[in-house]
This record gives sequence, structure tokens and C-alpha cells, in this order.
Amino acid sequence: MRTLPILATACCLLAGVAFAQNTPMPPPATAPASRPLIAPMTHAMDIDFQGQYRKELEKNRQLRGENDSLRQQLAEYTRRGGSLVHAYCETETMSRNTAGASNDCAPTGYRCEPVSGLCRTSANDSAQCADGFLLEVDHCVPRPR
Repeated sequence: MRTLPILATACCLLAGVAFAQNTPMPPPATAPASRPLIAPMTHAMDIDFQGQYRKELEKNRQLRGENDSLRQQLAEYTRRGGSLVHAYCETETMSRNTAGASNDCAPTGYRCEPVSGLCRTSANDSAQCADGFLLEVDHCVPRPR
């Protein structure tokens, strides 16, 4: 009696397999039509490559002219006496500027002033005087021998 339910179950399974093999399969699902990544060209675009090339050449010519003008302006600023010439202290007693001129501060008795880059013309303490000079009130004088 127990074999009857097992036999019935096996028959049902076999019938299901046979039915599934005879059932026509639906056509495979197709993906929805997607839009192309690049839209098709509905009209041809005529690009004037030679015209663009001529524009770029003209722009480069203008930029070269502007560059040359700026170079001349910079050269004028940085020449001796130009407005971008800066002084600096090359040594404690030597003032020099970016145009190449120099001034030795030691013969006048002073050291170079580091903020301005120029030779001092007065002093507040003897450290601002050149070697061999000492402070007298507000100016440097040669040391007595």
C-alpha cells in the first residue's frame, strides 16, 4: 500500500516532464529598442577646416605680438633705472640691485639696510656701522686708533 502513493507521485512527475518537453517555448524576450548613443545625422555638416586653421594662425600671430610687447615691457622695467629694479644686500656692506649695479657701503661707515637693500645713512646702534666704525649719536665715525 505504501508503494501506491510513491508510484502515483512518480507518474505525476514523469507526466510533467513529458508535458514540459512538448510545450512550445515562447520566443526569447528581446530587450526594448534603445536609442543609439549617437544620434544619426539627419543633415550633413560642412566644417570649414581651412577657415578654422586660418583663424588659429591669426590668433597665434596676435599672441606672438602680445608676447613680444610684454617682453619689451619687462626688459624696460628691469633695466638699470627701470621701475622693477630692486635693491638687496649682497653682503653686510654691499648693496646690489637686480639690474646689476652695486654700491659698497663700508667707505661711508655704514652697513647695508636689509629691508630696503640700500646703504644706511644713519644708525641707531653700533651694529649698523661697518667694521672699523662706531656709533656717535646717530651716525657712524671711524674708530680712533
